[in-house]
Amino acid sequence: MSNDDDREQRSFESLLDAARCESPSADLGDRVLEQLGYRERLARMTPARRSRALLWSSSLLAAAVLLFVLAPKFASDPLISAERASAGSLRELPTSTPSASPLSAPPAKAPCALGAIASGSEPMIDDFEDGDDAIRPFEGRIGFWRWAREIDEPRSAPALIPVPRPDATRTNRLAQHVKGGQLLDWGATVEVDFRPACYDASRYVGLSFQARGPGRIYVAARERAVIPIAEGGSCELDCHNPHVVKVELESSFRTYQIRWSELRQRGIGKPPLDAQRLHSLAFLIRAEDTPYDVWLDDVRFLQR
Repeated sequence: MSNDDDREQRSFESLLDAARCESPSADLGDRVLEQLGYRERLARMTPARRSRALLWSSSLLAAAVLLFVLAPKFASDPLISAERASAGSLRELPTSTPSASPLSAPPAKAPCALGAIASGSEPMIDDFEDGDDAIRPFEGRIGFWRWAREIDEPRSAPALIPVPRPDATRTNRLAQHVKGGQLLDWGATVEVDFRPACYDASRYVGLSFQARGPGRIYVAARERAVIPIAEGGSCELDCHNPHVVKVELESSFRTYQIRWSELRQRGIGKPPLDAQRLHSLAFLIRAEDTPYDVWLDDVRFLQR
């Protein structure tokens, strides 16, 4: 008998011993996988050796499968369990910590590990000239504009489609426009969520946009940390407290530039904005600033 045959004979007998104890050995899974790999090496053997090795390998695999199928039944059978308990007073079986299965699922990645990272070379978020509700697909940015109001049902805010500007030109035809009456609770917002909900805009220093009033708005950059878990964020306490800055609008379009350092959270001792973890951008209209009639155009990141 060859060395390979002798090794397979000993492995097979070891498995039978484990089966008689009604409990699979800790390394059985690894050994079954080893046998599967061994079968792939049969093709490199001579016909005579292949025949002998295949016989032992098939027997070994069949015994392993039988052991995996019957072991749970043995464990749940009250008669066998009682017998094992009595046998335990005669001989204690060795115990060991099972090794990690090679088929175990890999750990889930953190949400921000899946987010896109801006290179700093394509600052345009949306100029609205394409006439749809999607932002421009630059630097991995994906998102859709919506107009959320306190009168809307939760998560039912309508998509926001651009309309012709009052002062439209051939190269600048469309803009976003929202208009409404008196609101009494938190107000309304024009916003866009990034997908995945963790966008790294740290290569930029802020935002630039055109807007016209009357009244005022609050520009908000929302980190993932201020968004509740149920809405795709990681916040558990003091949620919906984004970094904001107040902007006084004028009756005609004007370009505004906001730096990340100008944005502040409500409260004392709050940390600065983390532009590596942006969840969304929002242009907030508070209830005290309603009725409202706001235009928005050429939203982009501010380059260094």
